[in-house]
Amino acid sequence: MKDILQVFKAVASAMVGVGKKESLAKDFEKTEKQGPWTYIVVALIMVSIFIGVIITAVRFALS
Repeated sequence: MKDILQVFKAVASAMVGVGKKESLAKDFEKTEKQGPWTYIVVALIMVSIFIGVIITAVRFALS
């Protein structure tokens, strides 16, 4: 569970464009060991949620 939270944190910081070099090094080490699929799936989920929030906000603003 801790690993998934770290992945969510890494993807969120990548989406915003901020992060520490130490965290980036940890992420690269984890990706080399386990593969990138966890990051890809989490990124797709987070982007889908972001797009859903934007669509909902626009529909609310236009109604």
